Amino acid sequence: MSTPVDEYVDCLPLHLRAYAILADARPKSPSAAKRPKLAPASDYTVVFDTETTTDPSQHLRFGTFCVYRGENLFRSGIFWAPNAVSERELETLRRFAADNGLDLLTRNQFADDILFGIGYDLRATIVGFNLPFDISRIAISHGSARGKKMRGGFTFKISTDRRRSNIQVKHVSQRMAFINFTKPFKQLHSRSQRQRGDKIETSLDHFVDVKTLASALLSGGYSLASLSKHLNVINQKLEFDEFDGPISDDMIKYAVRDTHATWECYVELRDRFEALGLTDLRPEKAYSEASIGKACLKQMGIAPWQQSQPNFEPQKIANIVSAYFGGRSEVRIRREIKQVMLCDFLSMYPTVCSLMGLWRFVTSKNKVTRDATNEASAILSNVTLEALQSKEAWLNLAMLVRVKSEKDIFPVRTKYQKAQTATIGLNKLTCSKPLWFTLADCIASKLLTGKPPEIVEAIGYAPGTMQSGLKPINIMGNADYRINPAKDDFYKRVIELRHETKEQLRFAREADAPSLEAAQLNLKTNANSTSYGIFIENNVSDRMGKATLSVYNGIDEPFNTEKSKIEETGVFYDPLLATLITGAARLMLAITETLVSQKQLEWVFCDTDSMAIAKPEKMEQSRFIEKVQSIINWFDSLNPYGFGGSILKSESYNYSHVNGKILTPLFCFAVSAKRYVLFNMDENNKPMIRKASGHGLGHLIAPYGSNNPATGIPQPFQSVAKIGVPLWQHDLWWKIIEAALDGHPFQVDLSYHPNLLRPAMSRYAATSPALLAWFKSYNNGKAYRDQVKPFGFMLSLSAQCILDDERFFDDWSKRRPAVKPLKPIAPFTRDPEIAALNALDRVTGEPMDRTLLKSYVSVLASYHLHPENKFWNGAYMECGTTKRRHIIADSANHIGKEANNWEQQAVLGLDSNESIIY
Repeated sequence: MSTPVDEYVDCLPLHLRAYAILADARPKSPSAAKRPKLAPASDYTVVFDTETTTDPSQHLRFGTFCVYRGENLFRSGIFWAPNAVSERELETLRRFAADNGLDLLTRNQFADDILFGIGYDLRATIVGFNLPFDISRIAISHGSARGKKMRGGFTFKISTDRRRSNIQVKHVSQRMAFINFTKPFKQLHSRSQRQRGDKIETSLDHFVDVKTLASALLSGGYSLASLSKHLNVINQKLEFDEFDGPISDDMIKYAVRDTHATWECYVELRDRFEALGLTDLRPEKAYSEASIGKACLKQMGIAPWQQSQPNFEPQKIANIVSAYFGGRSEVRIRREIKQVMLCDFLSMYPTVCSLMGLWRFVTSKNKVTRDATNEASAILSNVTLEALQSKEAWLNLAMLVRVKSEKDIFPVRTKYQKAQTATIGLNKLTCSKPLWFTLADCIASKLLTGKPPEIVEAIGYAPGTMQSGLKPINIMGNADYRINPAKDDFYKRVIELRHETKEQLRFAREADAPSLEAAQLNLKTNANSTSYGIFIENNVSDRMGKATLSVYNGIDEPFNTEKSKIEETGVFYDPLLATLITGAARLMLAITETLVSQKQLEWVFCDTDSMAIAKPEKMEQSRFIEKVQSIINWFDSLNPYGFGGSILKSESYNYSHVNGKILTPLFCFAVSAKRYVLFNMDENNKPMIRKASGHGLGHLIAPYGSNNPATGIPQPFQSVAKIGVPLWQHDLWWKIIEAALDGHPFQVDLSYHPNLLRPAMSRYAATSPALLAWFKSYNNGKAYRDQVKPFGFMLSLSAQCILDDERFFDDWSKRRPAVKPLKPIAPFTRDPEIAALNALDRVTGEPMDRTLLKSYVSVLASYHLHPENKFWNGAYMECGTTKRRHIIADSANHIGKEANNWEQQAVLGLDSNESIIY
């Protein structure tokens, strides 16, 4: 009897995460190395900001500064660049300074008297907004940074005094950078101190970028304008656009206000940070939410797992890592308008941590393993939806299962299209070699296929003895927010405290509301920052030469390889927890999908912790709402918290924007993973966008703004901040919806604004010597002030595809050479036409033909057609329900961290050299 042919079979190599260590690496010491005492920052604070020319050099014109001692203003003023200010402008600066009681200094005087005389000599905290840019503007020269930590960054010479230190800056991400003074040449300790070993290091990195601190505390990206508004400081950022003109009183007033706004935002954020009560973390080291999470665990006396159990076998770690996949994100009904109800899980990662009892692992000295093959087989044979409503079932999920997959549905990481990077899709998988997955993923597969996967072996994990020395903490220094790590489930307790605080906020007096709002946000940060990311933290560093690595993996024998990119695990690296957390989150979505199917409903998309459940065309509205509510109610029994209700919630978008208690028909149009729009229909049957995704658009400079709106498109009925995208992206989605409603979803009219005919531009910064090197030919022969400098803004443009173009091939009698893609860049300018004139190819350095540059219309033309290649029926011109592929694994690639320099690649295009393939 012949086997029926699977319609959607692909033979593809799997991309499996591996665990690579230096071949000569030694196990980490069980006891943390004794750190030298650090002299803290003094009570001085230097705040400064710069204003630059608008030409490609973005050279310093003038800047403003304030020096505070404690909370008191000690000194303030203006500094100016002698080679960038005319006599008339200098007179304007002198008059403004005199009229407002400000010092007027040259750039050199500011560097020596303020930045070094106070900032360095008096150990002041040096504050700015987007500090890397401002530091690079006041520099008089630069070079590549040295040292393991700062390699790949810049060293800036600030003072003309050769005895003074330089400043090093290394870009890490769009929201953070490492910044420090270089060490001085003089000996910092006396002979007697050195003989006693009594060293007190003077910290050289008291730099606080307010942009970074805001991101860590408030979980988002902010401009100075949006941050000062969000924090409601007194001196909010002013609006000013006439930067091309001569220095005027209004320009100086704008610059002075920027410094005051930066200071006030810093003070507010500093106070919020201090309220966290984290004695082991300084504001200048709060680089991200993860920094706060790690400091919180340290405050409780919790030792990192790799420190407390340093001899855990690398092969066992590799097995765990090979089972790690991120959150599930996909589109099921593609490019069709569907009425939906959007539901999301309450604090998904802290919730599954509580359900699985993972806090016991965090506080334990070690992990205990057992053979759980028979146990896993019994669970998979007997598991049902009803069984998963028991909290006891979730306590048994701390298990990895090695399975021989035969059309089981598992997360599959592979290159679904050759030109793409590897992505993850939940697909049918067949593999001749056994693979490791979480027990949660195996249960999800059974729910979705009806059959249990074939088990080869299973390893169960349990926490060992509890660590000694655990200490209770008061979150935000508040005794009402006290948590004892030895007795309390931290994740459960923090979410409960946040719920209580939000309830208080509902009925609070206006005067009490700001402090309660700050408290609930801080509690959210504590929950999110300790419940996932820190456990899978890998930092990629570049070496001068290649190092020999031993690569352990979950499917093949270990092997050695040589690489210049090295992955270094974070302090609280614990891949088992990260793997179990994301596996359990995928199980939550699989349960939801199964319930949707049982209720004869549909779903449009899911994204990590949410699912848009769709109404079948012929179903009555009341029946649809009733069925969705029954799905929400199913999760009532899994609520691990002290307050009632389901952990699956109906999102606010399902309700009227006028009356938040009335359910209103919500519609969805989804293109591909993370590309969707939610909207209502108004009384004129026109779309009113409630929420939109800017995925794939965020790198583009806005072609227009609210001062030059598009014609024929209604203004958003609420702020674009609530919608989630800027105005021009709102308008694009509105036109996509309009085309779908009018019956031509493949053809979207992009003629609604003339600026869309201009060259499409993306702004990025020269954040590394390698990026700046692209402008070597441009900078050649120019004075330093006229060169494109580190952290200066540049432009990336898009080139048309060139096929058999005679401009690139003159001799038709010979074999045609392979055409390499053009990669246009340009020095920064706000004028797209000037950018087009100065565009050059970043590979060859040759000028670009303006006619080869893509316009916004060309770049956006296929946005609404973007494929969902990890599923069938997801190609450019396809719509409707996507279908899971059947992947037959024909080989395996062992890889490292997938998202290295993803922000840079989003702007400049995919770079295969950034991927780590062992």
